[in-house]
Amino acid sequence: GWTILAGTLLESGEGQTLHWGWRALIAAAFITLMLVAARPLLRRLLWRTQMEPVLRLALLIGFAFGSASVTQFLGLHAICGALLAGVVCPREKDGTLDPDLLRPLHDVSSLLLPFFFVVSGQAVALNSMSGTGWAAFAVVTVLAVTTKIGSGTLAARLGGLDRDDARTVGVLLSARGLTELIALNAGLQAGLLSGPLYTVLVLMALTTTLLTQPLLLLVDLAARRTELRRTLHGPRAPDTAPPAEPQPRPSGNSANPTNTAAP
Repeated sequence: GWTILAGTLLESGEGQTLHWGWRALIAAAFITLMLVAARPLLRRLLWRTQMEPVLRLALLIGFAFGSASVTQFLGLHAICGALLAGVVCPREKDGTLDPDLLRPLHDVSSLLLPFFFVVSGQAVALNSMSGTGWAAFAVVTVLAVTTKIGSGTLAARLGGLDRDDARTVGVLLSARGLTELIALNAGLQAGLLSGPLYTVLVLMALTTTLLTQPLLLLVDLAARRTELRRTLHGPRAPDTAPPAEPQPRPSGNSANPTNTAAP
């Protein structure tokens, strides 16, 4: 999804003197440089500053801002560069980030996140929503919920999960949350989305996220009812035929009709 968004932003970049093909080539070279050279360099710098948490935080923030500036210059949104910086950030052997790095970053994000929601909400124009806009919102929301839950449940079932767990996975995938808002803001700032369409999609993202908890409760209730029904009725006994009654054994003479007395 992010790759498609980046490609769309790159092709529709306005105010750029370079052709989008050259910018795509430079962007590919920049990504390669980040993965090949920047990651080991950043790992070494973080290792040398492991006793200086403030310096490490400044290093990570500066690295993210630098990457965002490059992608913004290339006609991409700054969020693409920040996302690339997060991908390049060194990880532990199990694939997770160092908790000592995440802790201060979480503090900074908790401080700045409300401002992002304020900026996102300023572009939402509910007073301009007409009947057609509300109808579009209803259709988009229903399609977003049903397709995401259906595809997520089907994929989970094909992956070996049971019915209840597969439904839970589908419901969790239906939640858009912060990632959807970031992508919508990037599309709005790039001119890919109009104001009314942005409003409809933001309302859809918020609605699908708010529906996650009630839908999870419904899935859990259905699972409990199924388990209770199985407990009350118990396992079904297999169908078996009744045992055959024993037949009386004939006498010795009648058992062999050829055994008759001689004349």
